[in-house]
Formats: sequence, structure tokens, C-alpha cells
Amino acid sequence: MTDHIASDVRVRTVPPGGGRRSRAGFWLVAAVYTVVMLGGTLPIPLYVFWAPQMGFGPFTTTLVFAVYALGTVLALMVFASLSDRVGRRPLLAAAVLAAATSTALFLLAHDVGTLLAARFLCGLSTGVFTATGTAALGELAGAERTRLASTVSTAANMGGLGLGTIVAGLFAQYEANPTHLVFWVYLASLVPAFLAVVVTPETVTSRQRPAMSVRRPAFPDRRPARTEFLRVATAVLAAFAVSGLFSSLVPSFLREQLHVHNVAAVGAEVGLLFIVALIAQVAAPERWTSGRWPTPAFLVAGVAVFEAGLLARSLPVFAAGTLLAGTGIGLAFRRGVAATQRLADPRRRADLLSTYFLFAYTGTIVPTLALGLLDQTINQDVATLILAVAVIATTLASALSRPATTVA
Repeated sequence: MTDHIASDVRVRTVPPGGGRRSRAGFWLVAAVYTVVMLGGTLPIPLYVFWAPQMGFGPFTTTLVFAVYALGTVLALMVFASLSDRVGRRPLLAAAVLAAATSTALFLLAHDVGTLLAARFLCGLSTGVFTATGTAALGELAGAERTRLASTVSTAANMGGLGLGTIVAGLFAQYEANPTHLVFWVYLASLVPAFLAVVVTPETVTSRQRPAMSVRRPAFPDRRPARTEFLRVATAVLAAFAVSGLFSSLVPSFLREQLHVHNVAAVGAEVGLLFIVALIAQVAAPERWTSGRWPTPAFLVAGVAVFEAGLLARSLPVFAAGTLLAGTGIGLAFRRGVAATQRLADPRRRADLLSTYFLFAYTGTIVPTLALGLLDQTINQDVATLILAVAVIATTLASALSRPATTVA
């Protein structure tokens, strides 16, 4: 074992071959990570059923979506870095319990208030798990297997998000109770998930009492490392802005503009973005993530093409933009997680990962809320065009920023 000692926290990382239990724990955390992220997108195809039942319109749908992201941001600012002090396992277990509570509220939801509470708790759960689970995977894998840890963590994140919309769409289309059965099945899946967390090895020792406070975003101390981190963080902000814009647009675009009323097809189209991102993370050559331009090129092309599909009311063009944008999102996320794991002080790994994911989910919130507000005053085509230009500008700004020279 290798110990990294700080004034208040000691983190033990498990090296490759550090034991069968550590290897099993790595894959258990990855599986639970996937399950928790799956729950984050289960509600997306179901708003079409909740809206007439509860009497709300497009702006409330946008608000519910944004509340999820706000819950995620709060978790990252207040709770996620606690695992550096109290251990990974307690926070992972708390995230699973929050997901279970959120699921129970979805089953009980008969008004917008309950729906908002359920979505907020869902955001808290995914926010805690993204930072803590990613840190745990890095430590369970060991210092010599950082590529495996970053690939698996990004695959669990994007794969879970993609599966959530696909699974919910299938249940909603082919089962009699579209807003309940899928949540009963998901709630049952959280029982073995919780047990898996309980038996996972702890990687943080010499733990202290939890100290609750709103933490400022953490950054690497050395300037070259800080510059590199800001570049990858800005890139993932732009990437998640694309996914937020896409997720906000797809259900209404398919239903209202293209008259696609098959909920399974809507869920599959949203899920396609995340599945393509997953494939890009796993299959893309190393030079695509180490080079400067592949990631922004895919993102910019994807936004331009799916915006053209929106304006032309063309599903094939929109789908082509989805493939390009999904590839860009996957590359940005893989590169950012790998860089953050490498640049993080092992004593504050979850802290820096929390900041990284804070950038990511801020990117989700801004276009979602902006689209909801702009849609109240101007044509949706103009609103999406404005947001698409803003996303492209942010992507290019990240790519053109001055690169770090060395990282000490």
C-alpha cells in the first residue's frame, strides 16, 4: 500500500494487483456508478405524461430539468468533497440512499412540488456519486492504472445516462403504467447497489469528523497544472452545455415538429447522444484526446449540424449532429477526467474532481434555463440558435487558450 499523508487526511491508494478484494471493489463501484447515473435520466421521456396530469407547460419542464442540475451543483459544493475526510464508502452509501428516496418520491408524485423535490434529490445523489465514485475508482485501480480508472469512470457516467432514457422510453411505450413501473424496478435495483457499496474496500484512512460548509472550487496549486485544469474544465463545461441543450430540445422537437409520438423512439434519440459519447471514450485513439483540436472540432461540428437539423426539421440531419456532438462530449469528458485524476493532490482527490464536475453541471444548467426563459419571449428556433453560437464560442475559447507548458 502507498500512504499519502496530509495534516488532516491520509489517503491509501490500492496499487494494481493490490488484492482480489480491491479489484472486485473497483468493478462493484463502477457498476453502482452506472446504476446511479441511469436514475439521473429516467424521468426525461416521462414529462410528456406528467405535464397533462399535473397541468404544467414547457417552462415548468425546463425548471424541473434545471432543479436536477442545481441539486447536482449543491452536492458538489457542499457534500462531494466530504469523502476526503470521512471516507469514500459512507458518501457512496448516502448517494444510493438519496437515489432511493428520490425514486420513492417519483412514485408518489401527483403535483409539481413533489416532482421538483424528487428531481432535486436525484441531482444530489448523482452529484455526490460522480465525484466520490470517480475518486474511489482512481484509488482502487492504483497509480499505474489511471487510464483504466478514467475510462471506466467516464463509461459508467455516460453509459448510465444513456441507458436511463432508453429504459424509461421502453417502459413508457410498452407498459400500462408508464410513470410507475420503471421506478419500482429501479428502486429494486438499488438494493444490491447499496450492498455492493457496503462490501467495497475503503481507500481513505485516518478519517475525521465531517465539516459541513460551502466549499470554494479547488484548483491545483502550481500554475502550469492550474492552467491545464482550467482548459479541460472549460472544455467539459462546453460539452455538457451541448448535452443540456440537446436533452432540453429533443422531446419537444420530436413530438411537436416531427410528430414522433413513440416514447421509446424519443428516449432512444436522447440516449443516443450519451451512448455515442460512451463509445468515443472507449474506442477513440489516444491521439484524439491528447491532441488539441479533435474534441472541439467534433463538438462544433455536432452543434452546427444538429442546429441545421432543427431549422430544417430534418431527423436524419439532427441524428447526424447527435453522432458528432456525442463523440465530442465523450472525448472532452475522458480527457478531462484523466487530467483531473493526474493533476489532483491524492489528499484532495475528491475536492478537485468536485470542481471538475461543478464546471460540467454548470454547463448543463445555463442552456437549459436560458432556453426556458428565451422560449417565453422569442421564437424557439432563434433561441436555440443563440445558445448554439454561445456553446461554439465557449468551445473555441477553450481550444484557443494558452496551453500549459509543464506540470511540476
